[in-house]
Amino acid sequence: MNELAVVDLTDPGFWSNPYPVLAEARNRHPLARGVDGSLIALSFDAVESVLRDPRFLTTDLLAPRGITEGPIAEWWGQVMFSANPPEHTRLRRLVSRAFTPRAVESLRPRVVQITEDLLGGFHGPTADLVAEFAHELPIRVMAAMLGVPAGDHHRFAAWTADLGLVFSSVHTPELLDRLEAAINGLNGYVAELIVDRRANPEEDLLSGLIAAEADGDVLSEPELVAMVENLLFAGHDTTRSMLMIGAALLLAHRDQRALLSGNPDLAVQAVDEILRFEAPVLGSGRDAAESLDLFGVPVEAGETVTTMSLAANRDPTAFDDPDRFDIRRPGGKLMSFGQGIHYCLGAALARLEGQVAFPMLLERYPRMELAAEPEWVPYASIRCFEHLMVTTT
Repeated sequence: MNELAVVDLTDPGFWSNPYPVLAEARNRHPLARGVDGSLIALSFDAVESVLRDPRFLTTDLLAPRGITEGPIAEWWGQVMFSANPPEHTRLRRLVSRAFTPRAVESLRPRVVQITEDLLGGFHGPTADLVAEFAHELPIRVMAAMLGVPAGDHHRFAAWTADLGLVFSSVHTPELLDRLEAAINGLNGYVAELIVDRRANPEEDLLSGLIAAEADGDVLSEPELVAMVENLLFAGHDTTRSMLMIGAALLLAHRDQRALLSGNPDLAVQAVDEILRFEAPVLGSGRDAAESLDLFGVPVEAGETVTTMSLAANRDPTAFDDPDRFDIRRPGGKLMSFGQGIHYCLGAALARLEGQVAFPMLLERYPRMELAAEPEWVPYASIRCFEHLMVTTT
């Protein structure tokens, strides 16, 4: 058995172009190790095995970062994507009906209208697609679903974008202060919103969550606050990442841009290829509930394995010519939304937003070009750029 390669996630250079490092490590073995000795699943089969194996449980991502108490730790302990069965099963059952394919498709007219409004708001010959488009579309869609007043969208957008930094590989005191301010602001606002909606129910997702019941079970007040925050956070930050990454890819690959511009029906395949080629989320952590063997490597009970979506989605055993960006690529299984019981609840909604947004962006601004090469934010597990500057004319 080949010795496992070491992947240094603390190297800033890794974050600017991780694929050569990941490919070299994956060619040696389906698993690698971090500089701290922790295991990293790289191959498609290894990542899928970990995510689907019930012997692996969701990792406490914050404790290794030194966050074990306070409002950030309390928030993490309540959100659904940090829970394990049976609690995860219970929470997901109570909210899943809002994200069925039929429920999501009914949102298409709203997504189209929000996209039109945003695209009409660009002023001048240059625009920042992060601030003016990718940041705004998902928060407006999710806030509209929940019934958040339009005038408060910007507050939610700022809070959820800041919370996304909780998964950064490196934390500073300044970042922790920013995270705590975000969760405190979000907690207070959501609690007030729930009080108002209990008194004045409307036809929105928040009213539905308040009334949600399954087999006599309902969400408690802290669970309700956490669920709204979970949906706002998950529905904003990762979709925001997909939108900025997708726009950058299409503008950088002129042939693929021309294909989509000439055939908007390719939008479904285009979004899946964007998600495959540059996954918005680095991966996720799983803790072994018992000692086991993983592709010939012993894993001790309590040991953490990080699943690397970026490596799995570029595995040549799963995808032909994986380093080529091709929006005509046949659809297939991706690791961008995870797998197993924690498969992203909002995957269909994220896909819908991309399927609507990218063709509309290219149609509205057919001469749009990158004004500068975007730079990846280092250490951000939810991958992003600070800015995506484009020329619009």
